[in-house]
Amino acid sequence: MTLLALSSFYLYDRYTRLTMPPPAPSAQRVAPLVKARRPFLAADDIRKVRASTRHYDPGVRWTALDLLYRLGDPESVHMLEKAVASDIDPDIRMRAVKLLGGRLGPAPVHGLVRGLHDIDKDIRLASLEALGALGEPAAVPWIIDVSVKDYEPEVRAAALRTLGQFQDKRQKEFEALAARLRQQYEAAVERSRNKNR
Repeated sequence: MTLLALSSFYLYDRYTRLTMPPPAPSAQRVAPLVKARRPFLAADDIRKVRASTRHYDPGVRWTALDLLYRLGDPESVHMLEKAVASDIDPDIRMRAVKLLGGRLGPAPVHGLVRGLHDIDKDIRLASLEALGALGEPAAVPWIIDVSVKDYEPEVRAAALRTLGQFQDKRQKEFEALAARLRQQYEAAVERSRNKNR
């Protein structure tokens, strides 16, 4: 029974990795948008911490990932993406999704898109929530894909709600732009009237 479950997991994992769409052009790996911090560790020490992200113990792996992120290491976002995509511990994958979801800008989108294809439903849901909070339009094709193809109705519904968040955000941006343009137009008309008097 265990062999059947493991082989099913392996086949599902291989299938999702082979059928995962390539990242969107704007979601390419980008250096994180972290304020330049002065790490208290030397470059050699940071390399040692990076090596700890491959340790056999999940606690050590996560602590190393978290430390690199806090230090503002340029490789930390990429390492978190790798953790979301391939770490065997679902707790680390979930924590990496949450950490990526707390960032601003397009840098974390690729890792969160990888979380949409995780075997664990909760990680897929957390990835959708984080992508909805980011509102990065580069993720829309993958969210649409999940809303149509995911085998869990709860995940499909969450994907549709995330798309609704994207629509609401775009509507607010459009309304703000229209209001700003209206104010600029009215100010220009008023200046023109005052000039002609």
